[in-house]
Amino acid sequence: MAAGWSSLPADLLSEISGRLITDADQLHAHQVCAHWRASISPPAAYRPWVVAARQAPDGLSPVGEYSLQLPRGVPGVDFKAAPPGLPYCCGTPRGWLALADDVRSPTRLVLWEPHSGTEIPLPCLCPVVQVFLSGDPLESSHWMAVATQLRRPRAHILFFWRPGDAAWSGPAAVPCAKLHSVEFHEGNIYCIDRMFNVSIYDLKLGTASPPVLLRCFGMCPSQASESLETHKYWKDCVRAVHVVACRGELLLVLLFHGRRPSLMEVYRPAWTPAEWPFQVGERVTDLGGYALFLGCGDAVALSAKEYPAIRGNCVYYLVHNLPKKHWAMVYDLGTGDVDDIPYPEVHKQENGCWPYSWFCPRRPFLKKQVV
Repeated sequence: MAAGWSSLPADLLSEISGRLITDADQLHAHQVCAHWRASISPPAAYRPWVVAARQAPDGLSPVGEYSLQLPRGVPGVDFKAAPPGLPYCCGTPRGWLALADDVRSPTRLVLWEPHSGTEIPLPCLCPVVQVFLSGDPLESSHWMAVATQLRRPRAHILFFWRPGDAAWSGPAAVPCAKLHSVEFHEGNIYCIDRMFNVSIYDLKLGTASPPVLLRCFGMCPSQASESLETHKYWKDCVRAVHVVACRGELLLVLLFHGRRPSLMEVYRPAWTPAEWPFQVGERVTDLGGYALFLGCGDAVALSAKEYPAIRGNCVYYLVHNLPKKHWAMVYDLGTGDVDDIPYPEVHKQENGCWPYSWFCPRRPFLKKQVV
């Protein structure tokens, strides 16, 4: 049997490799034998990647000119077939790139999935800061795009678009301060801004009805979170709050000033969309082999079993506010250890390269697919 596996035709092995959907499967295929390694094109780079901006992110402007980097800031890959005339990025949702032809006054706004080359034109929204997706357009017919737009001086407003709509609907009922985090869960969108206000909308997916505001309120600790309850002025020590869906549940990631009481902590929310106030509940120290990736606006949870380049039970945070000093931080929830990833020397001589958000393509990219 072993001899049979090692004598499979190279073209068949290449076909098999192209159907593997996880980085771990690609790695295991290369470990079978020398013949398999010689016949299968290796991954161009293990996922996830970092979308880096040419200008320092301020949360009030789109990514703009961008490049793809590896997690530690090493230059990554360039796609062979990026859509021409769309050099500016305004979102990295669910393995798609939201691209525009101009930063301030776009006349073209497109969702592009690099692996299949699928393009979905969106109505123009001028200006647009960031585009999010409630679901993967290639996996579901009931999905919605949500875009943020700047309302002066430092607030965001939301707009909504369903496939087939002639224009964006909105703005949403409640403007947000500068958004720190957006997540979709069970048909709702959860938005948390820099003032720790939470807005929850029922997107009415699968219907023609417009999204409905369910709740808009501030956040507070509950008795279940003792480490926060002992902080009388807990909001003074919290720098930002991110919300992320992981293993079927919502989690809150609290980032602290000065790493006190720690660099960050993860909690389950002690609430439902119909309850008030928004409460921080039970603390989480075990993610079940998953890792959380936090960027500007959106976040993602990935399994270390499927992505061998990452460490489970960690939070990966892209640093936006320490120019050319830190690139990212990896925080181990179990031990409390912090891996500070310094700003790469290769970028210090450039005009600008700023980590903005995480990008995880829907499938592995092989070296033969990129340049």
